[in-house]
Amino acid sequence: MNYDRLALFLHIVDTGSVTAAARRAHLTQPAVTRNLKALESDLDLQLFERRGRGLVLTPAGRSLVPEARELLERTDRIKRRIARTAERGYFDLRLGTVDSVATYLLPELVAPLRERFRGLGLKLFTARTASLLEQIETERLDLAIVASSGAPEGRATRICSYDLQFWGRRDLYPTLTDVVDERDLSAFPIVQIEAGPGQPTLISDDAHSFAIANSLASVKSLVLAGFGVGALLNFMINPNERETLVHAAVPHDPECALYLLAAKHWEPRRHDAITQTIVESLTRGPARERPPMR
Repeated sequence: MNYDRLALFLHIVDTGSVTAAARRAHLTQPAVTRNLKALESDLDLQLFERRGRGLVLTPAGRSLVPEARELLERTDRIKRRIARTAERGYFDLRLGTVDSVATYLLPELVAPLRERFRGLGLKLFTARTASLLEQIETERLDLAIVASSGAPEGRATRICSYDLQFWGRRDLYPTLTDVVDERDLSAFPIVQIEAGPGQPTLISDDAHSFAIANSLASVKSLVLAGFGVGALLNFMINPNERETLVHAAVPHDPECALYLLAAKHWEPRRHDAITQTIVESLTRGPARERPPMR
């Protein structure tokens, strides 16, 4: 259905004649008449009856009036919303994160994004780093927060470093503090995320007890419950929890850090404020949760 013809139809209704409608629309009278006939042809309905020198709406015409007004008003609202979106340069953000960030750091991010970017739609996805990298490459995500030893390939912004260490309950595994080599962890029940294809595992074939979890949040819960020893990121553990735990002294890769990875379509200049807000918000979380390890 042609919106311009609907608008001319309403001009005729509001002004009472084709001549007055033509003046309002800055068109010739024949042009308005042609558009009215075309609209009636589109609908296969007669909208007006001619009585003397005037036009009177048919029942079909009367039923069209409120529908046409609603449709044109809705169209105007859509145009205004789209114009506002174009003016501010954003509409939604498809953000992917690893599970640990989604659980422990995203609360630092959601409020600042919503405060600074009114109307921004947030679409959040959690997955392992390998999956997030693939979704960035295929542009199913705009941005992804990944954990990596060194900058991953692509357009990566370093957010912050993190410490990864093996933790266990102080009352159950006090000797964990003496461990300086991963091989010595075999003396403890291990809690770890299920290893992916080709990834190493700390769980030996003859292990007496172990737990395989599907997320770091589950690993943490099992560690706090005293099931065993698991690798946790420093920002996952709050000060009260640290009082109940001890950790090993296994050397950690100093290159490990969180990175914000952008898809090819993400325009740095246009979206710099969003990127900056994410980096600043996430940096505050790990910094606050990083007391000296003991």
